[in-house]
Amino acid sequence: MRRRTGPVRTRPSVGIFTYSTVPRGSVVHAAALADALHDAGWDATLYALHKDGRGFFRSTRARLCLVPAAPAPPSMAALVYQRSDELATFLFENRPDHDLHHAQDCLSASGLFTARDRGYQTSRPIVRTVHHLEAFADPYLARCQERSIRQADACFAVSETARRDVAAVLNVHCRLVGNGVDVDRVRRVDEGRLQAWRGRLAMRGPLVLAVGGVEARKNTVRTLGAFARLRAFHPDAQLWIVGGASALDHRNYQATYARAKAALDPATQAAVAELGVVTEEDLASLYRLADVVALPSVQEGFGLVALEALAAGRPLCASNRPPFTEFLDDGCATLVDPFSEEAIARGLERALEAPPERLAAGRRRAETFAWPRVAAAHLEGYERIVGHAGNALHRSLA
Repeated sequence: MRRRTGPVRTRPSVGIFTYSTVPRGSVVHAAALADALHDAGWDATLYALHKDGRGFFRSTRARLCLVPAAPAPPSMAALVYQRSDELATFLFENRPDHDLHHAQDCLSASGLFTARDRGYQTSRPIVRTVHHLEAFADPYLARCQERSIRQADACFAVSETARRDVAAVLNVHCRLVGNGVDVDRVRRVDEGRLQAWRGRLAMRGPLVLAVGGVEARKNTVRTLGAFARLRAFHPDAQLWIVGGASALDHRNYQATYARAKAALDPATQAAVAELGVVTEEDLASLYRLADVVALPSVQEGFGLVALEALAAGRPLCASNRPPFTEFLDDGCATLVDPFSEEAIARGLERALEAPPERLAAGRRRAETFAWPRVAAAHLEGYERIVGHAGNALHRSLA
């Protein structure tokens, strides 16, 4: 990326920063926000740290800038330090010109602060979106997260739950901006991909789809146990686990999951597939194939998968805890105690029997979380920082 030259900009400019190129909640949010701001008239650029040469997981209408990143070191703290330095070095050397910088995670926020310390756009504000707070045991990671919130010129939160957590733990006020879902993307299914997935795994009994990989906060071990219970009533049921891209180290929990799976009977083990990270197009196909989407998470910043499942018209079994209860109810989803395998299993069974009216209500609920509305909430926050240009553009959304 070269330093911008030529006429003075007439549109306010924002850089949106994310730590990865693969589809993860905050990464998807960053891409959708950049596109929504672009559509609203802003000069928006999405920056993503790029380490594997595969490119960003989808195309964007906003300008996309991939920041070169070297192979990851073994420890999480070393990874965050290296990635922060890589982003800071890129910004200092290339000096892109933005009215404000918006970090979607503590890693990219750390890189922005480091770049500013080195002299990059020292007078331009840095804002931070909090998706959820992590309980880091490593002191460096804990300081990095705290700094990314305390030193930001403004903080946004995707849910009331995240906003309350930041206020309680760090005594920092966040502006609630919510989250959105691109309904058209979720519903746009390529028939060739759909048929390929149908042929890849045996489609006999009901398909339970879990999105988010094997992680403690996704409650994957209890989901596995609940699925084993479900097979007592649906002996041909299958569980597909999608995702798993993360900057955090989940190896201990994944080992626990592996032991729990190994303890199951061979037929149930064979009915479980860990599919890893899939493309956005493949995920849309998997939603279409799913008979129920399982999301009994014990911690989420928002729970975007829930909106995607509803938008796809799929039965949803989700946790009966915040933040899900901020936007879900029994009229559109089956809500369960995430700490009980039996409750999750019963919830999956009820969700499989969801009437068409509930699925239609779920689709309507998802449609209310449109990205233009989320962009408007961001622009209200930007107004205080950017000034009259942001104010004029926000009025244009009305």
